[in-house]
Amino acid sequence: MGLVEDGLAYFQSMVHDNSIVPQIEHYGCMVDLLARASRLEQAMDFVSKMPMEPDGVIWAGLLGACRIHKNVELAEVALQRLIELEPKNPANYVMLSNIYGHAGRWEDVARLKVAMRDTGFRKLPGCSLIEVNDAVVEFYSLDERHPQREEIYGVLRGLVKILRSFGYVPDLTGVVRAT
Repeated sequence: MGLVEDGLAYFQSMVHDNSIVPQIEHYGCMVDLLARASRLEQAMDFVSKMPMEPDGVIWAGLLGACRIHKNVELAEVALQRLIELEPKNPANYVMLSNIYGHAGRWEDVARLKVAMRDTGFRKLPGCSLIEVNDAVVEFYSLDERHPQREEIYGVLRGLVKILRSFGYVPDLTGVVRAT
């Protein structure tokens, strides 16, 4: 019995053996478990049978799994539901844009960027916190204005060098950079 089957068995046991009424968090865990295991259709079936409306967390989990498993059609469905629930969240548009880019669907990337721009909201750049000289320092992705940028990027280069010495190779296939 695999881990997905174990998870399904625990969920069923929770309901049938222990009379626990699953909450949205339990359903979210099951959808995430199925979606990460590339059982996207089964995850969608699980969502359609939920006794409550799926929330943004569930749809965002499905959207993320679609990126991993390169399922553009289901990603479009998940984004549509996310737009209904969270119309001002640009991260959802960015995720689908990256899925389109990975699939080589550049016209769809452009269309989605226009739609995102039309919402009037922008995705915030990635932010990291690191400790430098006993102080916590905040910096943003590709931020050239930070007064300690040389030291920060020096530390990052050192970390990358260590990671690569252990055989780490980053997977950049799903990355679409803004132009």
